[in-house]
Amino acid sequence: MDDKELIRIQQKIIPEVLEMMELRYELLSYIKAHQPIGRRNLANELSLGERQVRNEIEFFNKQNFVLVERQGISLTNLGEKILAQLKEVMYHYKNLEDLIEKLRDKLGIKKVFIIPGDSQKNKTILEFMGKTAANYIISILKNHSIIAVTGGSGVAAVARNFPEVHYPNITVLSARGGIGRSHSTQANSIVSMIGNKLDAQQEVLHLPDNIDKDILKVLRETPDIKDVFCKFDDIDILIQGIGRADVMAQWRNLPQDAIKHLKDENAVAETFGHFINQSGQIVCPSSNVGINIEQYLKIPIVVAIAGGKDKANAIKATCNVRRDLILITDECAANEIINN
Repeated sequence: MDDKELIRIQQKIIPEVLEMMELRYELLSYIKAHQPIGRRNLANELSLGERQVRNEIEFFNKQNFVLVERQGISLTNLGEKILAQLKEVMYHYKNLEDLIEKLRDKLGIKKVFIIPGDSQKNKTILEFMGKTAANYIISILKNHSIIAVTGGSGVAAVARNFPEVHYPNITVLSARGGIGRSHSTQANSIVSMIGNKLDAQQEVLHLPDNIDKDILKVLRETPDIKDVFCKFDDIDILIQGIGRADVMAQWRNLPQDAIKHLKDENAVAETFGHFINQSGQIVCPSSNVGINIEQYLKIPIVVAIAGGKDKANAIKATCNVRRDLILITDECAANEIINN
């Protein structure tokens, strides 16, 4: 009897098993993301009864999965290990292999990885997505590879989850300039994080993303900046995030007439400065510092990371730009894309 058949029999005889595992997976992953956390906050955030949460915490405590202290509940080393193992069990119990096939067929793309859960509600799911992406990239790295990164919380999660290895001949560079107020999720910071983890060479763009074109033209001739731009044609792997058009328009502080234009053109996604519609057509080209669309389309391997129900349309649109990208997403986004 194979594992799939065993799971099918268990689900028929003990249908509540999956429901219980989902609950405990959600609780453990949420504790990991927000530890130390109190029972009441945990119950409120997950919309569970306090008695139910108390019973589950007592079970976790008896199993030595959590540490209960005055300041709150946190995972033990054993709890961390169990959570990682439970993620793999959930993958099979929820039949995510079939979901992957359906999503890949729906989007028409090269490769898909799906993590159980909802990364918009639970930061630990985003970290699992980041680890999956990092492990995949490590598996395809070659000597002298050039890795480029955009910014964003998803790409930052990939950076945090790279193992510490020795790749001195690899170059990590920024695919775009700085944007917004969050330093930790900007491309330059992510380059530094990945470069340090891989012991690799680092090339960053010390330029704001919305710099005046005339000033950029002059600055592009300075040696450090010119060197980065020259490497854009030789990128082997791009790690990119996927943003919603409306959110990114606000984030970039676009004027109201520009926001209206995006709405009129039905823009649903933003990727490295380009706003695109559901068909993958660019409705507002990038005026920012970084790689252009021609360079993007020539990059051999593109790894995109995005999750959550709200990102479904943006993911679909981005996949229409590049049918050969590798997508790292979560169960929530996958179901939204397939069902709508």
